[in-house]
Amino acid sequence: MDQLLKSDKEDLELAERYGVSVISYQDPRYPKKLLTLRNFPPLLYVKGEISPEDEVAIGVIGTRNATLYGKEMAERVGGELAERGICVVSGLARGIDTAAHRGALRTGRTIAVIGSGLANIYPRENQGLAEEIGANGAVISEFPMAMPPLRQNFPRRNRLISGLAMGLCLVESPLKGGGMITMEMGKRQGKKLFAFPGRVDWPTFEGNHRLIKEEKAKLVENGKEIAAAFSLDQNIFRPSFKVFLTEEEKKFLALLPPEEKSIEELALLTQLPAMKLNVLLTRMVLKKTMKEFPGKIYKKNLI
Repeated sequence: MDQLLKSDKEDLELAERYGVSVISYQDPRYPKKLLTLRNFPPLLYVKGEISPEDEVAIGVIGTRNATLYGKEMAERVGGELAERGICVVSGLARGIDTAAHRGALRTGRTIAVIGSGLANIYPRENQGLAEEIGANGAVISEFPMAMPPLRQNFPRRNRLISGLAMGLCLVESPLKGGGMITMEMGKRQGKKLFAFPGRVDWPTFEGNHRLIKEEKAKLVENGKEIAAAFSLDQNIFRPSFKVFLTEEEKKFLALLPPEEKSIEELALLTQLPAMKLNVLLTRMVLKKTMKEFPGKIYKKNLI
């Protein structure tokens, strides 16, 4: 018992150090949809904030080994849903999940449900993305803070992705994979299911085509069609959201004067290599912290 109490204390201390809230199922902040699950987690670890608006949510899921087409579609549908005030729920994995989160962050809110503790973000390369999601939504886990990303954790987290959503959109999946498992969970939970079509000779879309052919999922081509299925096809629910900037981006913006500057003038002002400058400018435009005008002219927005 003493060892258990010590473990709980260390877990809470770690949560506090990482700025993570630990909420029980009795907490009013606990997502109401999860309470309908037979095996809902008694505790949730939350980095960021779960908003009442997030009850209007769609899970966007698919394979880690996504094609370029699949990632482009995931990013597009993530943005189209989020701009209509629909929270995009996914799993922070490589491939489709990452693309869906990035698309949603451009226009609204997103929630990432992970299969490890919040002190062990997986995959590591998505640490920055997780921080951005925490500023414009939430990263959540049912696992203790220090829990590593064990294989058996991921099917468990998939039920939460489905549980948080009104419906699920499968962007790209082979016949076997986490996306198909999540779709089956969604079916059992009574969710509406959607799937994107791909090329008929691409193995990574065999799962999508099977669900469409068997009429288990509705074929869709964009986020607007998904929103329309819930009568949310107008962007009247669009929430305001914070812009997350890295330290590098903050320093870059601080250097810039309020007036318009050409890319050549910005290169002289910042002393950045051309490739680095182009990458930063692209990110700033996507985050709407800068405006781009014809002729590679830029001006920073006041945010």
